[in-house]
Amino acid sequence: MSDSVNSLMRGMKDRPAFLAFLLAATLIVSLCLAFDPRWETNDDAAMSMIAHGYGLISYGSPHLVNSNVLWGYLVRAIPAINGVLGYSLATLAVLLVIGWAMLYFLLRLGAGYLLSLLAVALLIVRPTLFPQFTINAGLLTVAAIIGWQVYARLGGVGNLVLACLLAFFGYLIRDKEFLLVLGVALPLLPWRALQERRQMQIAFLLLGVAIASAAAFDRWSYSGPEWLYFLEMRPNLASIIDFHAGWHLKQHPEILAHHGYSQNDIDLVRSWFFVDPQIADPKSLNAMLAELGSLPMQEGSVQSGFVAIKALFGPVLLPLILSALLLLVLVPRWSVALAWLLCLVALFAMGVMGRPGQLRVYVPLVSLLLVAPLVLGKCKEGVRQWVATLALFVACVGNAYLLMPMALVSKQWTHQVQSDIHGLPAGPIVSWGADFPFELAFPVLANDPNSRNIKWYGLNGFTHAPFSVANSEQTAGRGMLERLRTATGIPIMASQGELEMLRIYCRERLNGQLRVIIAYRTRSLTVQQARCGADK
Repeated sequence: MSDSVNSLMRGMKDRPAFLAFLLAATLIVSLCLAFDPRWETNDDAAMSMIAHGYGLISYGSPHLVNSNVLWGYLVRAIPAINGVLGYSLATLAVLLVIGWAMLYFLLRLGAGYLLSLLAVALLIVRPTLFPQFTINAGLLTVAAIIGWQVYARLGGVGNLVLACLLAFFGYLIRDKEFLLVLGVALPLLPWRALQERRQMQIAFLLLGVAIASAAAFDRWSYSGPEWLYFLEMRPNLASIIDFHAGWHLKQHPEILAHHGYSQNDIDLVRSWFFVDPQIADPKSLNAMLAELGSLPMQEGSVQSGFVAIKALFGPVLLPLILSALLLLVLVPRWSVALAWLLCLVALFAMGVMGRPGQLRVYVPLVSLLLVAPLVLGKCKEGVRQWVATLALFVACVGNAYLLMPMALVSKQWTHQVQSDIHGLPAGPIVSWGADFPFELAFPVLANDPNSRNIKWYGLNGFTHAPFSVANSEQTAGRGMLERLRTATGIPIMASQGELEMLRIYCRERLNGQLRVIIAYRTRSLTVQQARCGADK
């Protein structure tokens, strides 16, 4: 019996691809069975709604907006399994491919089974418990970079094809993160092999053509007239919300007065209130931004850059970043040190622009810095291997210590929200911004068709997308502003700050007074009935 077991183990070690797949699948399935994975942000929940036509969305569409339309077509083509939708299945499949590819590539490079498994476990646990499409795109790119190094050292057309496919899908899922990770990884790419090997040159050329074609097709897919207003608003949103032009406009009341805007109007736009075309008017917003001129560097921008770097050492990233630093010390390489420098510069620049501490951006970058010494250095035997193995084991324990309580609390609140939504009032409910926890109501493995029948009138970036419930209601003459002035008003989920802005809007724009009463309250949800009536 023992001889047959030993023979089986030796056979599996001779098949690293199969063993890597088996180990990665076991890890991911175990996490899904033990916990209830939920989306890291509501972005993925919204894109699942777009793909499959529920919640905020009237009908399914491949136009995911944040991901390439080709990825939208792919996830829509995946049939549901036990009620779990294609977007979720595609996400889990991507995580499985990432874990498998990274483990396989590291084994091929001779990093050793235990060391490789610990490294992959450290990188894949959080994205499995809290999936996020930007993280997945970045990790696919990291896996592609490892694969290119495997081809440069060991050859094999299969390795090269797999690495290029990983990179291509990383681009489809989130092009900005793909480019960021690739930019930081420039010192880690096998430039000599690219210069000397015709196969690699052809592969990179085909990859470039595929990416350019996907980008062109994606751009063409949004060229219809139904997307005109949505696309016109996006540059304004980036300036006003992401890069704080709204704050600067509020410092120039003369510009606001010239275009008939109040400070509350700007606050509304900054808070995703686009249902009033007189406020969310691309021409007026463009004119005000042009009159404002180029934005000066904000006070505290440099400090924000240092805050972005400091965020690398936040509790969630600490096991990864400390492991990456230790491996850099154990296996020092100038190329890895240069990648560290590029990473710090990129994060500092993001902080200066007002976007520090974006965890979904940081995770793939830190993951790249962690695996780089294992890929490029000699950490395969002796004291260095034992120290690295011990360090990764401690990091995995620390990671579990941080993530397991979060996952358990998330599981509890997911069940609470899923129970509470069944008592919500009928008809479209206005959801302002992130006030309804879509990531908890519709987690990764959600399979309840009844909860998908609830319609949400979203005040968010998709309000004027052709497929949104908000757009359909507006077209049918049941828009939020029309219903707000009826005798019954609208059911709405909003924060007190947002309701105060709506109160001022009701007074300034509708010459009325806002009245709000509690319509439905549970432990996790509060729906209020809001009505803008005439002053008395």
